[in-house]
Amino acid sequence: MNIRIYQINLDRDVNRVAFDGLEYLERFHGSTEIHSSIYDKVYDGEADCQSLEGVFGMFNTALPADYRGRSLSVSDVVEIVEAENVKPGFYFCDSIGFKEVPFDPEKAQEQEVKKTMAVVLLEPGKVARKAEIDGSLKGMQRVVGGDIEEFCPFEEEVAFICNESGKIDGLPLNRAIREEDAIHEFSYGEMTELFANAEQSKKHISGYIVISQDSFPEHYPESARTYAVSSDNKAFQPNMGGYSIYASAIDGSDPMVRLEQYMAAEKGGKDGWKIERCYMREPGKVILDIIAGTCFICDCSGESFDSLSAEQISRYTAKYRYPERFICMNDEIEAIPFKPNSKDFER
Repeated sequence: MNIRIYQINLDRDVNRVAFDGLEYLERFHGSTEIHSSIYDKVYDGEADCQSLEGVFGMFNTALPADYRGRSLSVSDVVEIVEAENVKPGFYFCDSIGFKEVPFDPEKAQEQEVKKTMAVVLLEPGKVARKAEIDGSLKGMQRVVGGDIEEFCPFEEEVAFICNESGKIDGLPLNRAIREEDAIHEFSYGEMTELFANAEQSKKHISGYIVISQDSFPEHYPESARTYAVSSDNKAFQPNMGGYSIYASAIDGSDPMVRLEQYMAAEKGGKDGWKIERCYMREPGKVILDIIAGTCFICDCSGESFDSLSAEQISRYTAKYRYPERFICMNDEIEAIPFKPNSKDFER
């Protein structure tokens, strides 16, 4: 389910109502009105739960690494944004159970954090996800559960930030970090031939088409000129009634465009977009290391750690999407991805 959590900011709680249930509010304050302006929003994201009781359990016993609030308690408000089994709305955590209440999220405030970073969060046994974390040293230490260690296995300037003593402390194994992906360059004709052969074999593969800068009157970074394309398009499939190549710029700026209408190599004509190069990625196979405990991926190109780009978040979330189980076979460690089951934490 998708939820938001609001907690009373103790500095703005002039009437000292934090941790009080609705019955207490009515008895000593004469009203059960919830004053949204004294609340901070402390969480906005997914919760692997099926009920409000499950949310209570999760945010007391298995706090998400990017959660910045206190353990869920009486007087907190949970907003159900989207869920299968709970009606969307605002629910007050009462002394016993939850009560639906009026609440104005526009009056609530974002919890003050000195610096936030957009990262890819990797947790043992859970799917990878984008997260906004506190970018201070203490915030990063909280995410990984101890002193941080930086691991930069790739030429690309990204870092895996993990618990320095995760293996020594016996934290659960998380993800295998394999060697960097191999980049294979092709002409456009060679790549489309590979796509057609793959579709003949009922397989889907993907690649990237980089459009040359001189195709545009304005300057665009390469990430905005690079389109991810799949062989799963009518142009590469046999016996199709139409002809189309849908692709998306990897920086997210131009999603699902009919690329064949613009490229000079297709139907764009002599003034169409020119192709600078085409390439495909082959995932690395050799395991360089195995991370124990929760970690996150961030940018490390500057003097301090920083947010990933939208394209990097998309790519690394997909690359490390599923958690892995580790087994020893023939004196070698094998990492096997698996799809985790949804778990509910009961109160």
